[in-house]
Formats: sequence, C-alpha cells, structure tokens
Amino acid sequence: VAAPAVAAVAVAAPAVATVAPPAAPLHCPLTTLRDRLHLACFFDADSHPLARHFVRHYATVVGVRLERMTFWVHAPTTTDANGVDDPRAYATAAAAAAAEHSLHAEGVDDVRRISSRWSDKLMLNVTNEFIKALPRDRWLVFANIDEFFYFPCDMQRRIAERKTTFCADMEDRVAQSRRAVELREAPPIDEQFPVRCRIRQSLRPRGQRPTTTEKITLFLASPAGRPHRQYKSPHRLFSQYGKLGRCNNTGSFSHYTATTMYVQAIEKKLRNFRWNPTVEMDYRSQLKLLRADAPLC
Repeated sequence: VAAPAVAAVAVAAPAVATVAPPAAPLHCPLTTLRDRLHLACFFDADSHPLARHFVRHYATVVGVRLERMTFWVHAPTTTDANGVDDPRAYATAAAAAAAEHSLHAEGVDDVRRISSRWSDKLMLNVTNEFIKALPRDRWLVFANIDEFFYFPCDMQRRIAERKTTFCADMEDRVAQSRRAVELREAPPIDEQFPVRCRIRQSLRPRGQRPTTTEKITLFLASPAGRPHRQYKSPHRLFSQYGKLGRCNNTGSFSHYTATTMYVQAIEKKLRNFRWNPTVEMDYRSQLKLLRADAPLC
C-alpha cells in the first residue's frame, strides 16, 4: 500500500528585524558660529525662576558659550508709577539677588543689574549700545527670558548664501492641563510645558491687526563691514541694509508664558506702567485668558 501523500507545508522565513534610520534632527546648535556667537538678555528680576532653564537651553541646544552670555537684571529701586518709593522694591532686590545667584551657579559671569525705571526704550538703548561694542564679525541672539529659540540644521548653508538676519514665529508652550501652572526647577521646561499652542495669534478680535508674533532670533552685528545693526522695537531691527538685511525665517520658537509667574508679571506691568491702549488691551486679554478656569487651547 502506497504511503499517503504528505502535503508540503510552506514554512515562512523568520522575520528579519530592520532598524529604521534615525530621523533627521529638527534643530541643531550653531556650531560653525560658536567662536563668534553672543547671547544678550534683559529681564525683570521677578522672572528669575526661568534663568536656569534659559541658560541651559542656549548653552546646549543653541551652542552659546557661557562666557559669551550677557544678562541685564532689571530691579528698580522704585516701582510706583509716580516714582514714589514702594515697599515692593525690597522684594524686587531680593529677586535680583536670586537671579544673579542662579546665573552665576550656571557658570555665567557677565550679569549686570539695572535699577532705572523700566521701559522698552531703556531695554533697547542698553541693547543697542551693547551691539555697537561688538566686533563687526560677531553674531547676536537677543531673547527675552521666556523665549527659547531653535535653529534648523541648514544654518551653515543659509549663512554661506549671505543671509545675515534670521527670524521665527512665536509658539506658546503650555502644560498638559492646558492651564497656567507654576514653573518648577525640574524637569526640563519643555517637559513641563509639552503642548504647543498659538495663543497670541488669537488674542485680538477679527478685523483688528493681529498681534506681532515674529521676532528676530539671530543677526550679524555688522554685515559687509557697514554700521552695526540697531533695534527699532523689541521685534524689529532698523531696515539699514535693504535686501541684505531681509529676515530669513527659520520656523517657530517656544514661548513660555503659560505660568502663574507670568500672570503676576502682567499684573505688575498693568499696575506700575503706563501703556498705549493697544498694548494694554493685549495684556488685559492675556490676563483674562490665563486666569480663566478653562483650557488655553
């Protein structure tokens, strides 16, 4: 008797594990500019909890040397709108000392205290004088303490193409709860505020000019040996060079203001300083949004 036929069973070859190539990084440190790159920051002493996060970001993510970082800590001796001595000034002095301690602990030496009454004009004058003192071939990042800039990995190519001014769009970062929360020393700030929002882009009613959310993030101090660049406003440089000074957009940057500390900062600004109606309206809109027990986005 013939043996029964045995059906052939196809045996699948064992799966071969493949490793996907790592994704290209979204941003890179400015390695090729490292020897000529400076960072400047002018900030209110009450914002000192941001200082360590700020320094670590610009040192590691952007690649600025600690010895090329300059900070002005604003701690006025009077905070009253009429120039009258205010007891809150003592608390501000303590906050300034805390800010200086945080910066020095991170390895930053160039920390300067400013006690004059605050204004955008004061900040721009101080910054513009600093720019004038830089060698002509230096590059500058000028950021507020709550602004964390990033740069794409093709910056070397862009600079080789004679781009001398770069800008990016503000992107608000909020906590997972989507509400204003307290900033902590750890974990890293981007882990505390992982959600990306565009809060400022929707602050003003329809029909009004939107809030300016684009900022200069990096520029060459003196393109082609011409006079040093100068700030016209916190968001803009003077148009001194025509096409040569045109802004080259690099995407977005992180803006960390969805904090209880920032709520207090707005309250302080509205209490102590006189603003033009448009700016005051923006601050009041932000304050209303951050105070509300509702998701920010």
